[in-house]
Amino acid sequence: MNVLRRISKHSSLLQKLLIMFIAVTIIPLLIITIFFYDRTEKRLLELTYENMYSSNQQISSNVNAQLDNLGQILSLLYTDETLQAYLTKSYSSDIPIVEAYKYIDGLLYSLLSANNNLSSINLYVNNETLPEDGLFLKHITPDLLATQFLSQLNQTYGNNIFSNIIQEKNGKNVVYLGRILNYNTQNQSYGMVTIGLNEELLYRLIEKEEQNKRVFLLNEHNQIISASDKSLLNRSFSEAIGPELSINKEVVTLNGHPALLVYNTMYHGWKTVSLTPLDDIMRSSRITALQIVVIALFSLVLSISMIVVIAKYLSRRLRKLNLQAAQIEQGNFTLLPDDYSTDEIGQLRAAFNQMSTRLKDLIDKLYVKEIAKRDAELYALQSQINPHFLYNTLSGISSLAIQNGDGEVSKIVNHLARFYQTSLNMGYQYITLEQELALTKHYLAIQHMRFDNRFIERWEIDDSLSAQKIIKLLLQPFVENAINHAMHDDQQCLNIAIRAYRSVHVGVPALLLEVEDDGCGMSSEQAENLLLSESKGGYGIKNVHERVQLAYGENYGVTIHSEAGRGTKIRIILPLQQLPNNG
Repeated sequence: MNVLRRISKHSSLLQKLLIMFIAVTIIPLLIITIFFYDRTEKRLLELTYENMYSSNQQISSNVNAQLDNLGQILSLLYTDETLQAYLTKSYSSDIPIVEAYKYIDGLLYSLLSANNNLSSINLYVNNETLPEDGLFLKHITPDLLATQFLSQLNQTYGNNIFSNIIQEKNGKNVVYLGRILNYNTQNQSYGMVTIGLNEELLYRLIEKEEQNKRVFLLNEHNQIISASDKSLLNRSFSEAIGPELSINKEVVTLNGHPALLVYNTMYHGWKTVSLTPLDDIMRSSRITALQIVVIALFSLVLSISMIVVIAKYLSRRLRKLNLQAAQIEQGNFTLLPDDYSTDEIGQLRAAFNQMSTRLKDLIDKLYVKEIAKRDAELYALQSQINPHFLYNTLSGISSLAIQNGDGEVSKIVNHLARFYQTSLNMGYQYITLEQELALTKHYLAIQHMRFDNRFIERWEIDDSLSAQKIIKLLLQPFVENAINHAMHDDQQCLNIAIRAYRSVHVGVPALLLEVEDDGCGMSSEQAENLLLSESKGGYGIKNVHERVQLAYGENYGVTIHSEAGRGTKIRIILPLQQLPNNG
């Protein structure tokens, strides 16, 4: 309610009409737009999930068909009694071996011809009397058993197991299905059989479904068996891609971008995983939302234009009063012409003219006279110092000293002239930090001639702050105070550090100036009194503190940290800003 009262009291008629329009039109429109956009996004996610799930099901069905075919071929070879007889028979002559080769090669060639998606069929036997044929038959040797897949296969008890992706010598990637060959009536193995399936075939099953999404085929250990990026093969999905497979539908984050993850699990443990970026899913809804926003903005601009026209028509007389008030603020007290109306605005106009007449009389009698008096006083004060005359006089003294051969007098007069030239600054209050430092250096040069080498100054200045505008004569009073009061031992040199650097004060950037000495110091009570006591000089310590607070506010000013026998640190806190170049 307080906000409404403030709006009703301090807003113009045009602003009130705009606020009312926004309240009854724009806000409901925004709520409806956000609501339907949210519903559209959720529905798009549901449709995308259904599409991805259906696509995964189709891929899983095709992959299952291929793997079932491999299983059937394995079962056929396992149950072939003739093949078992040839593989387990003991051979002593070549003719029976040739006969065995003829059957085995013919059988396996026919299987490869009927299934051109197979890369190879391998028979591994323990029968040393049956030599390897260089095609299909291989003896089981320790070297072969050293391979991971054959080692795992040799330790099974007749179950079909899949290998990881194995790269053949021809560069092709192959996944193998294998099992132990044993006697039907005995738990005794006489060999192993493996059937290789090209990874290219598996990828062709998922490639046509990879539209606006990435599809991966994983084995039962969640290792990538097939994908468009072949460098990911055999890598764990969670390591290669990122998310763990916890639930079959979830929104995950990949490389900082959200994506919808959907996966299906086949009956033998393999998985089909699909990933679709949410940006791709939401693109159409965002286009629709953008169209709604464009239409809404057009309607808003049209409505505001109409309201402005109507408000201007209704408030024309009020705006005349407002313009007249602005004229009075500038000192123009011309009266409004009487429109002879008797409504509230007409009455306000008459009262306004009366007020303007009385105000003009008061200003003529009091305010103008007071301004003239203050201008005269200011002019008198400014006339007390003529910077140009003072500088020329000091330059003349320096020239006379040079003519008389007194170089030291010339130097000190020159430094004094430069000091006053910078400090007076043509009457302007603000100078740059660079000028303030130069002014301080001239003062120190004068004091070096007075005190010889009884003090040493050190400058720690951030050069990037040179152009910062500050009020003048901030550092010199504190340097003067250090030289006059901090030296307590004629045999020991006083060290004075002068710093200017950036910092943060009350949460905003600040410029900090410091003057620190290692002199006699003072107690904390004496330090506090320095800012409370009346200053003796025109630019004393209290004077500097008050000038800083008058120029920048009470959050800024001078702080003094001192300890008897240890030295004193003066810190001047200023805002870090570019001040206008005016007096």
